[in-house]
Amino acid sequence: MSIKHFILFSGVYLSVMFGTNVHAANLFVPAYFHPSKQPVYWSHLAEAAQAVSTTVIFNPHNGPGANVDPSFVNAINRVREAGGKIIAYVHSSYGSRQIDSIFRDIDSYIAFYAIDGFFIDEMAADGTDENIRYYEAIYNYIKDKSTHYSVTGHPGVVPDEVYLSKPVVDNLVVFESSVRSYVYFQPEQWQHNYSKNRFIHIVYSASLEQMKQAFSEADKNHVGNLYITDDRLPNPYDSLPEYGGEELEMSIITPK
Repeated sequence: MSIKHFILFSGVYLSVMFGTNVHAANLFVPAYFHPSKQPVYWSHLAEAAQAVSTTVIFNPHNGPGANVDPSFVNAINRVREAGGKIIAYVHSSYGSRQIDSIFRDIDSYIAFYAIDGFFIDEMAADGTDENIRYYEAIYNYIKDKSTHYSVTGHPGVVPDEVYLSKPVVDNLVVFESSVRSYVYFQPEQWQHNYSKNRFIHIVYSASLEQMKQAFSEADKNHVGNLYITDDRLPNPYDSLPEYGGEELEMSIITPK
């Protein structure tokens, strides 16, 4: 089933039968493809945002670049108008990047684009005082710009709890790897002190059946935001998965 056809089905059938949609997991999509080269993918993201809570990471030039890109402006507006959220990519080099460079990226994104938050990539995972101060400074800088901006940290593994308890971020990507590694994932006990919606898993190299299994185990894995793709390294995020329609369907469940 195509994403477009599923949108039509879910929007009519679910709203008539149940009134509102209930989500198994929100969609959290690293959209590392340019709207001018892959406009269909961005159209699919806007369509998905009409059916389920969808967050999209965008990354023009390993950061904001030097100027506004009109293609991204149009694509971002379409997703946001459809009800989706757009967060801007900022890399941190595991705490070694100059923090002034990060602040400049943040300022440029705010000046160039209408966004809902920031995705802090390459985040350290330990709870050392130095790293916590570093990421806390980024968090505070963003929140000083607007408390409405979300801050998503991406260590790619389950970090020390202090990242949420302090807080240093609002949400965490606690898994990013292939489906082969995902079968061994188990949440840490401290994660159950927080809503599952504060955790994100990103899984690549997954078959259709493995994608369905991942969504069916969202509660067990204590995760409220998922992205599963069939693509592989070196860049599993330069397209959308062939089973995008089925993934959207798995993200929406009906009340029992």
